[in-house]
This record gives sequence, C-alpha cells and structure tokens, in this order.
Amino acid sequence: MAAVAAMCTGLLGAPAGAAEPPPGQGVPPAVPTAEPDIDSTTVPPASQQDKVLAVEAIEVGDASDDWLRLSDKNFVFKVYEKISIDNFPRTKAEASRIYGLTVADASAFIRTGIHEFVQRDHDEKILRDIERRDRIGARMKALENARIIPLDPVLLDLTDRNFVFQVASRAKSGSKVQSGAMTAYKGDAATWKTFIEVTILDLAEQDIVEHLDRLRQENAEKAAREERDIKRRTAVAEIPATFQNVWLDAEDDVFIRELLRLPELADPANIEIKDATERASRSTDPAVWKAFVNTGLKAAAGRDKARREAQEDQANRDAVRQLKVRAENSGLRPRLVAAATTALAGNRDAVITFLRTGQYEVLTQSFGTYTPGVRGWHVHTGGGDAWITTGNPGTDGTKALPNATWKVASGLADPLCYSLESTDRAGNYLRQQDLRVKLHGNDGTDQFKKDATWCPRRSGADVQLESKAHPGRFMRHIDAQLWIAQLGGGNWFDTDRLFHEDSTWRTVAPNPEVSTPLMLDWFNDDGLRGLAGNPKAAESYDAGARFREFTNGRLYWSQETGAKFINGEILTRYLGLGGHKWLMPSTNQVNAATRAMINFNGHNMAIYWSPATGAKYVMGSIRDKWNSLSAESGVLGFPTSDEFTIPIGRQSNFQHGYITWNSTTYEMHVYRSISGQ
Repeated sequence: MAAVAAMCTGLLGAPAGAAEPPPGQGVPPAVPTAEPDIDSTTVPPASQQDKVLAVEAIEVGDASDDWLRLSDKNFVFKVYEKISIDNFPRTKAEASRIYGLTVADASAFIRTGIHEFVQRDHDEKILRDIERRDRIGARMKALENARIIPLDPVLLDLTDRNFVFQVASRAKSGSKVQSGAMTAYKGDAATWKTFIEVTILDLAEQDIVEHLDRLRQENAEKAAREERDIKRRTAVAEIPATFQNVWLDAEDDVFIRELLRLPELADPANIEIKDATERASRSTDPAVWKAFVNTGLKAAAGRDKARREAQEDQANRDAVRQLKVRAENSGLRPRLVAAATTALAGNRDAVITFLRTGQYEVLTQSFGTYTPGVRGWHVHTGGGDAWITTGNPGTDGTKALPNATWKVASGLADPLCYSLESTDRAGNYLRQQDLRVKLHGNDGTDQFKKDATWCPRRSGADVQLESKAHPGRFMRHIDAQLWIAQLGGGNWFDTDRLFHEDSTWRTVAPNPEVSTPLMLDWFNDDGLRGLAGNPKAAESYDAGARFREFTNGRLYWSQETGAKFINGEILTRYLGLGGHKWLMPSTNQVNAATRAMINFNGHNMAIYWSPATGAKYVMGSIRDKWNSLSAESGVLGFPTSDEFTIPIGRQSNFQHGYITWNSTTYEMHVYRSISGQ
C-alpha cells in the first residue's frame, strides 16, 4: 500500500491548475515515501554452475562433489584454503574477508566477486613478477656487499622486516651493517625498504674500507687480493647472479669470459651488461679488464636498470591511459578519470599504485538528475522499485542520503557495458523488470544479467543509460519513478516532453547529501550557483533558517526568502548584527568593484558597502528619503554610519551629509555638508 500511495502521489506532479512550466523546465515531483521491498534484495544461493565456474577460475582442478556439496560460506573457506597465494594473492585475501561476512556476501562472491578478483590477480601478475625480480636482485646485492655468504636462498622471499632481522643476525659482529640493521628493524616498512636498497650498501662499503685499511697495515699483498675478490663479488651482484668461488683464482680476462657463460646475460633485460662484458673480453689491455670489474659492470647494470624501468613505466602508463580513455568515453567513472590523471602526473610508483589498487578504490559513484528544475535529486532505492529522491532533510543540516551509491562494475552481460551494484547490499543490482527500474539480488540467470546491464551513451558531460535487455530504451525519471523509456513509445512514461533531460544523468561523487531546500535552490539556479561557488562546509539549521559556507561566501535560506547570497564585509557586518537571528536577506548581494549592497526581508533595510565607508545599514523612512535622492549615486553618497538614536529621533550619516527623522512629527530633514566637509 505504501508503494501505491507513493506512486499516486508522485504522478500528481504539479498541483492541479498550476501554470505550465517554461519550456525545458521540469516540475519537482513529490518526494517518494515508499518503503523498500527487502524481500527482492535476497541474493539466492550460488548454483552448482556458479561453483563450477568459480573453481575453474582459481585453477585448482575440477569442481568435484567435495566442492559442490558445500554451503556457500564453506565453499568460500575452501577457496581460501586451496587457492595459490603466489598466483592469486588478492583473491585469497578477499575470500578470507568474505568468509567473515554474511551468507549473501558469500553467494555474491562465488557468483561475481571471485571472477573480479581473479582478473585483478591476472592483471597484476606482470607487476608482481617485476616486483619480485627487483626484490630478489636488491637482496642478492645487499647480501653480497655485506659479505653475508654463502647466499641462503631462503632469505630472498622473506618479508622486508624479517630480512632485516636476518641481516642483523648474520652480519659480522660489531660491523656497521649489523648496527644499521638492528636500528632499521625497529623502524617501519619504508625504513626496511630503504635499508635493503640503499643503507646497507653504504654501510657495507664503510665496513669494507675499514677492513681493508686494517689489513693493509698487516699485509698489503693480502689486502690487495681481498680487495680484488670483493670487487668481483660486488660486480656479479649487480647482474645479479650467484658468485662462483672458482672465479676467485682466475685472472681478470678469464673471469670476464666466464661471466659471458652466465644464463643471466642471455636475458634481454641485461643487454647493456652483455655488450659491456663482450667488449671487455675482446680487449687485450689489463687496465680495461680491471676498469670493467671495478666500475664498468656496475655502470652497465645501471643503464640496463634505467632502460628497463623506462620501458616498464611506459607500458604501465599506456595501461593507465587506456583505462582513462575508456572511463572518459563511458561518462560513468569520473573518479577513475581523475585518479588516472593524477597517477599519470606522478612518478613510477604512483602509476604502479594506481594499477594495483588505486583504480579499484574509485569505482563508486552516484547519479544525479539533469532536468532543469529537478536537479539535486539522486537515484535511490533500498530494494524493489527505484526512484529519484532528495531525501528528507527535516530539521537537520547536512546529512548523508542512504541507498544512493553504486559500484560501477563491468557489465554482467556485456564487458563493454556496465552494471550498477548497490554499495549497501552486496550482489544487488539496478535492473529492469517489465520496464520498471528496480533493485534486485542477482540470481545468476542470463536474463538477470541482461536486465542489469546498462550501456552508456555520452551526452556532453553527462550520460544516458541504454538498457541491454531493451536496446533503444533508456533509464528515465518521471514523477520520481524510474523506467526504461523510448522516445515516441506507447507507454505513459515514453512522453516526448523533457525526454532527453529526464533520461540524462550526471555522474556525481558517491555518498551524496540529502538535498535541503537551500541546496535545491543552489542546484537549480545557475545564477545563484555562479555567485556562491561550491560548498566548502556543512550546512546548519536553526529555527527555520538554513545557512552554509561556499567558496565565494555564504547562502542563507528561509521558507519566505529562499536561498540568498551574502559575502565580504557586508557578511561580516551582518554577522555582527546577529546574522539570521536578526534578519534574513531577501535579495542576493549585488557586488561591484567599488560598491555592494543587500536587502533584508520585510524591514525596508539594506546594508551598503564601499571601500571608503565600509559596510553600514540604512533603514526605514531615512532609507526611503535617501533613495528619493538617488541613494549612493546621489548627493549624499554612501552611508558612513548605521542608523542611530538622537534626542529628537533617529539619524544616519552619509559621505556628504546626514538625514534625520523626528519621532514626534515624523518630519525628515536632509543636511548636506559644505565643500565636502
């Protein structure tokens, strides 16, 4: 009954006998009051086919009866148990999280979520492989330089913190490396990473220099030989490769030729190292061999690293640009566009962070109305029929509008289109049913997938949503209801009037606010919005008055006045007089370079400002007289005082005189100053 009542109320639109709105202008409907249909949001248990596809996706063999007979929650737990953490780290972590949630969350994860996370893991594999390569290379280099040998492969895959601990445990007692590792171990993730990649190398070099200095004093020949061995080890660590002890007794030219036999030099990623090694091997000059071992291989490794990182960065940036272009073309993911733009303006790490996590953190949006006169309404539903609503502000200031935020996911029936999943109810999507737009739990059927898939059609900066199930029909609001409508169609909601406006949507930030009367004025008055700018603080409510800070000043609203703009010194003076507890502004403040003014409701009062006089108010009969003399443009100029009490009545001073009012005779007298005095 509540739904029927709300529908009937909404169909009324403008009151009977109301004037037809101007062309292109909508009439705000009644705010819907229908209760959500909670039963329709139930997410059915995953089917056997859903489970078969999930098992295939995580690559753990066939979906045997051991899988298929499990409840949805236990199925998710088994996913967590069986899935490879190396190949699917994010899917494993998400399975762990979902297991702690509701059965509905588990069902939704099996049906759609697991495939999203498997795709993320696949997309990230190249990044994870590069990260592991760099991590192992940095650790091999760190261990070799710190002379923690022979190399223990177990150390290469430890967490950074545990690796630092092992360095502290295995480094030479009393060395700078050991002391530095012990200090770093007490730090945070950034400290551990810096220690492994930079600090340990600096400390190791200091330890080596001190060791060789002491050794030279004891045995110069032995010191020279050990220095040569250290140079060779650190050179090989630059590749990186495992050092062979048989190389210690080889001459430099033999050592260099042995390096050419390393399989690592066949890797195209080490082309600079290979070329430099080949050039050194062809030389007959011992000085060339020595220079190559001491500095040349390290320099070549640096060139390889720089080239490799540049290539990888370019590939990553190309991937970000592709995501950005698709998001721009859709009109449904402006937050992703903004995040991609920021990432592309950043460094290599910023791009990688966007690809790994950032792009998935900005997929939620809300959808606001485009129709002039009906702006500030948002797509909303807690289940069953979907509506547009402003929400109910009551006597609150700024507050959130529930059930109005959507995850813009890949289309259930078409990856080139999109599906809109409720962020409040996992597994629930906006779908069409009998041409009405509703929120229902995904039952996994092909029909549901088509019903819940929307193909965006850009309309300037905004977007239309075409139904995949009914091509040519677009999501449209009419009388607060949401239908999929067709221009020129035979249904009442296919009406031509405002079809384009009503079927066009503004993709806005998630978690929108309830639109208060003040904000509805701001949304629907372009001039007011231009004056005020954008909101920058929460709205306040006090005894029927509303006010809010904007970038250019403040808006005040009351039932009698609507929203009015005030700023600058006039606002300061107004607040000094008591603000909304004194009077409410009845006009927007009029500003110019050398003057400004604003009127106040029902009191024949205004505040005027000029650079020379500041902000002063004029009121009542004195204002009427001053206005008859052309106000600030006349002979008296701007007010230089507020109106004040004198023995015979009231007075206001002006730049070139003053006006008095006699409270007994009601007579007005104008006094003009002589020669500007």
